[in-house]
Amino acid sequence: MSEHADSADQQLKPVDVIAHAALPVAGLMQIIVGHWGSQVVATLATLGIPDSLADGPRGAEDLAKQHDVDPRALYRVLRAAATLRVLDHADDETFSLTEAGHFLRTDYPFSMRYNAMLHGSRWHWDPWSLTPEAVRKGGETFSEHHGAPYYEYIGQRPEAGDLFDRAMTAMAAQAQLLAVSLYDFGGHQTVVDVGGGEGVVLSNLLETHAGLRGVLFDRERVVDNAKRLLTEAGHAERVEFVSGDMFTSVPQGGDCYLLSMVVNDYNDDKARTLLENTRAAMGPDATLVLFDMVIPRNNTPSFATLGDIECLVVSGGELRTEPEIGALLASAGFRLEAVHRGFSPVCAVVAKPE
Repeated sequence: MSEHADSADQQLKPVDVIAHAALPVAGLMQIIVGHWGSQVVATLATLGIPDSLADGPRGAEDLAKQHDVDPRALYRVLRAAATLRVLDHADDETFSLTEAGHFLRTDYPFSMRYNAMLHGSRWHWDPWSLTPEAVRKGGETFSEHHGAPYYEYIGQRPEAGDLFDRAMTAMAAQAQLLAVSLYDFGGHQTVVDVGGGEGVVLSNLLETHAGLRGVLFDRERVVDNAKRLLTEAGHAERVEFVSGDMFTSVPQGGDCYLLSMVVNDYNDDKARTLLENTRAAMGPDATLVLFDMVIPRNNTPSFATLGDIECLVVSGGELRTEPEIGALLASAGFRLEAVHRGFSPVCAVVAKPE
């Protein structure tokens, strides 16, 4: 701000300063209380209210009776959701889903219900209160809050682990599938999907590439879920299911190795170990493809910069710029060849063994 502007502000009375700064203050206040809105949406998703509104408008008392909750409290949450444009609030005091609200239904294509539930859950939410401490020490605070690192915690708690898996499957069906079109997998024979989750991305690749085979590699519990999903999709006979620890070794035999939203979960040391294990499994002519959010250059505002703080606080990982990804790949024996960007914040990063 210029000296002239500083001088002008100093001459204003307090009430004039507030009026002068009304827009920036309002914008800042929206950021400060952003958790209000996210918890309203998470509450709707957790209670299953959007599913109950799938067939049309209903009143708060009717919904409260179905879901065994307090009708006045539910009405207040529904009213707040209407302010957020997740619901429509009619003059007859009924509520219905907006276009955005439908995406909180369980059965809606590209549903975001489990994403809302995960990020609103107390066990995932609480460590964010320790973000200043994460900045002080330069590492995650999830284990400080819960006594165990993120993946160990959800591995010990089936309900949390199931919610995480469902949310990651939903994310794969959203942003990651948009990234699939950024790289041509048609020239490959076998894709090894490292940390492939429940197989949504691999299923899409097999659906769109008739000659492709896949290896899905993840933790045993997740692989069992992937078998069910890929069997239902009719692709199981083209997939080898392998369970194990990717920080110990990665299956051999593929000419393409895919890590979809995996590397970002880890700091440089752990990410390097994972990439080195992948490199050790690859032949000299194989290709590595990372689906990951890449922070853009020149300080361009990006969803990835906020997602990076999620990584800092929760998993201890990091989202990276293109030069940072290139340096990380080089340290593990890879040469960065291209970063393909599209509509989604998830990019396709292509690398070859050195």
